[in-house]
Amino acid sequence: MKKMYIGLALAIALAGCKQPAPEATTSSGVDEPTAVVPAEDFPATLQASGTEPFWGVRVEGGTLSYTTPETMDTPRMFEGTRELQEGALIVQGGEGDAAFKLTIKRGECSDGMSDLRHPFSAEFVLGKDTFKGCARDPAVPVEAP
Repeated sequence: MKKMYIGLALAIALAGCKQPAPEATTSSGVDEPTAVVPAEDFPATLQASGTEPFWGVRVEGGTLSYTTPETMDTPRMFEGTRELQEGALIVQGGEGDAAFKLTIKRGECSDGMSDLRHPFSAEFVLGKDTFKGCARDPAVPVEAP
């Protein structure tokens, strides 16, 4: 009888466990998101950055602070709307050469230089320029491989 209870407890415990589905990785090294994520699941503050050329965008709500190595002391500031579109976080606004759109998607991302893995991919469009990179919550440290 005791063996039956142990077997039953083991079966119940194993029923609650399931293997995560493998994530598909694109040729860019960014894992495709496996589920739609509500907008509130994205941190209010995110830091996006990329290499070649080096760029950075800090987003807090609908406010963006854009920097390059040349503009670290005087970042360009943008105000936009923050919304969820097809599982991606979009912050956009402006017009003409000042038009911008920051798209952040959930999916592991590598910046290609540091071998650090970030939980989000990022694309920043400013006027006619498009920058691609990674993003993370600056409050959460990124672990080295």
